[in-house]
Amino acid sequence: MIWGYGIMGLILALLWWQNGSLQDELKEQHTINKMAINANERWEAEISKLNSEFAKGLETLSELKSKKEVERVYVKERSSNTNSCIDAINAVYERLWERENNRTTSNAKSSYTNEPISAK
Repeated sequence: MIWGYGIMGLILALLWWQNGSLQDELKEQHTINKMAINANERWEAEISKLNSEFAKGLETLSELKSKKEVERVYVKERSSNTNSCIDAINAVYERLWERENNRTTSNAKSSYTNEPISAK
């Protein structure tokens, strides 16, 4: 009977020691999980930011493409309405002049002149 109490006491002591060890391990695992959660949140924020910047980039590219299409159509219309190469060049030149005027401020002087090339 005394041996029974001794063995039971030894088992309880072993379980108590193992419980303390498991609690320490659980605290360590909890810390690791918190670090992983924080890292995942930072990654999610970064991915969201990159997605937003990518969408803005695609939008900008689309705007540039549509602007080029408008300019291409503008030159085609101008050149198809006239019969000479000089008129087509003047249309391109006029479009460059318009773009330059839109870009420059009121104080800056343009390097272009708005005089069409004459066919002699």
